[in-house]
Amino acid sequence: MVRMVRWLAGLALLGHPLVAQSSGALLLPLLPATTVEAELLQEWAPPRLQELAGRIQEAARADPEWFRRHVEASTPGEPLPYDARLGVTAEEYREFQALSTTLEFRPALTVPLTLARTPTGWRMPDDFAPPSLRGLEIDTVADVIRTSYGVLATRSLVEASAYQRATGRWSGPQWKLETLDPGTLTGVVATFAVGRLEATGRTLLYYNAQEAREGAVVRQAMVILRLPAR
Repeated sequence: MVRMVRWLAGLALLGHPLVAQSSGALLLPLLPATTVEAELLQEWAPPRLQELAGRIQEAARADPEWFRRHVEASTPGEPLPYDARLGVTAEEYREFQALSTTLEFRPALTVPLTLARTPTGWRMPDDFAPPSLRGLEIDTVADVIRTSYGVLATRSLVEASAYQRATGRWSGPQWKLETLDPGTLTGVVATFAVGRLEATGRTLLYYNAQEAREGAVVRQAMVILRLPAR
């Protein structure tokens, strides 16, 4: 539910083409060289925000074809324009947008993290606490991220912006995989990003993946880690 809040409010990651620097050069100053204590962040939103997002989500499920067209007509990175078919009044939608600024990520627990160096980059440990990150490989030679959802091969840059209210402003490289068929709503959408938080200099590691079949999500994973500054 909170993911729907973040997406509807225009808080999804936006990327810009990234050239010149290699992925290894970008990641080396960000990723830990030794074992560190990583904070596992959890999404949080006030109950009223979740209630309004739930009604919008129900409206989208009731008429998925209209909702798809509405999303396609919207401006990427901007909040979805109001429409009476969203299941809330115009006043409630303004309330929803205002409340979306209170969405945040809070530390849920701290876990030890040791990134293994490989000939081509780094690899997540097989016994890491968030299972969805186990075995994930950062291949700086091929410039891809290898995951259980597939290979993320499209690299771009996340720039610090006001839309990063939930985490705090940060910037860094991201990799994406998008195979979702708009007609059948079947495929995978996945993002992996590593960046530096402006306020603290700490590293933020973001992983979000979903696999859908005919519009139904069959598996999903989302992990956000906050690591000590190097």
